[in-house]
Amino acid sequence: MVTSTAQGESSTSSAGAEAALKDGTRVRIRPIHENDVELERQFIEALSPTSRRFRFLDTMRTPSEALLKQMTTIDNTTDAAYVATIEVAGTTREIGVARFSARPDGHDCELAVAVADEWQNKGLGTLLVARLIAIARSRGIGQMHSSDAADNTSMRKFAEHLHFRHERDPDDATQVLYSVDLAHSAA
Repeated sequence: MVTSTAQGESSTSSAGAEAALKDGTRVRIRPIHENDVELERQFIEALSPTSRRFRFLDTMRTPSEALLKQMTTIDNTTDAAYVATIEVAGTTREIGVARFSARPDGHDCELAVAVADEWQNKGLGTLLVARLIAIARSRGIGQMHSSDAADNTSMRKFAEHLHFRHERDPDDATQVLYSVDLAHSAA
């Protein structure tokens, strides 16, 4: 549960808010910033090869500078991105990130989420995506979707938990399309 009473992005400061995971661990959820390039690089490099493949549909080990800039420079008119962090020995460590990018018409947005391997199944992804869903709804976005590897069983279970619909991508049998109608869903 987020300890801040803020539901929308306008009432959430750039410092974010504390949240509790299912096991009681406290994390900070805040908007991603342009100066988070190194934090994002460390997060991506620490993901297991499987988690990196599922998140990026690629087997890269280290993200390019261009990708890092793209992931940390957010256009607040169409996008939203939040990181979850913890403090370890006085150092901030990113343990999860979720983002969406809206289509130009503003009716649909694409979701991406990644949680560090050792932090999966603790409710972190749910907290991050719930924040994004609230923001998308506040902007009047009616649909959210994601395209993921068909063998990503963790994403399938997560999408079911969030009441997303799923179907095989008709253009690519290795992909599954997930979607949720934000106007009429409890997600």
